[in-house]
Amino acid sequence: MLSDGVRTIAAGGVDHWVRIAGADNDGVPLVLVHGGPGESSYSIEQSVGDEIAKLAPVIFYDQRGCGRSARPSDTSTYTMVQLVADLDELRTALGVEQIVPWGVSFGCLLAAEYAVAHSNHVAGLILHAPPIVDPLHPGLWTMRPAAVDPILTPDERAALRTQLEPLTVQIERTVAAIGAIAQSENAASFFYYDPANIPADDPATPESNLEMAMALVGTERPDLADDLAAVDIPTLILAALWDRHVGFDTPRDLATRLPQATLEIFTNSAHSIADEEPTKYVEVIRNFLER
Repeated sequence: MLSDGVRTIAAGGVDHWVRIAGADNDGVPLVLVHGGPGESSYSIEQSVGDEIAKLAPVIFYDQRGCGRSARPSDTSTYTMVQLVADLDELRTALGVEQIVPWGVSFGCLLAAEYAVAHSNHVAGLILHAPPIVDPLHPGLWTMRPAAVDPILTPDERAALRTQLEPLTVQIERTVAAIGAIAQSENAASFFYYDPANIPADDPATPESNLEMAMALVGTERPDLADDLAAVDIPTLILAALWDRHVGFDTPRDLATRLPQATLEIFTNSAHSIADEEPTKYVEVIRNFLER
């Protein structure tokens, strides 16, 4: 039986921070699979986490090396295969037979990979801004400079294009684009439809793990969408009309591929849907869980 509270659970030789909320609720537990790579569950936990925990049990955890979890001694373990194994070990340690992975951004890749590898333990999927593309797509990281370019100021745009001109290695072009948006005076619009929705700075927010990010960026499997469609799991896809990070076409097109997908469109949000339309966010998850 699950019980509310914070605990440490070892998985894959690494101590993971875990918090359970809503343990007394009926239903299959949701497991928040946070984004990044290299971020933590903190922002979603603080925004809509406890509201979602009023609907069903929720398991929050930080992936290896992220947030409040320990960093592995061997950085070569920052792989999708290891993250999937960690999640299954956590599920087993908690004594839970089935879960609903609730992926956010990069976390959708991990949630989907887990569903493909362990479909017998997955009752459903919630995918918030899934960066899951089909094999013919060039990849979101390849398109990062093009996604960043429109919202830069003219001077920033010119500087980025000059920086990109001699770069041919994809990871270098991606890093250049990420650097440009991080330093831009328009950076907020890359993640938010309305800058007024940006949460106040929270000193408790864990730092990002850039080492993990660099290890995992661009390692997505091109056939993941095909494999996910084959396992045929009820899936809720949350897509924001103004999402420049993942785009709107990507989650929309994924929804057309999955046999049991429900697509919910948020018209007043960018990538950070839970901050911009929290009431609707909770309601569509409620509706999905009650089906």
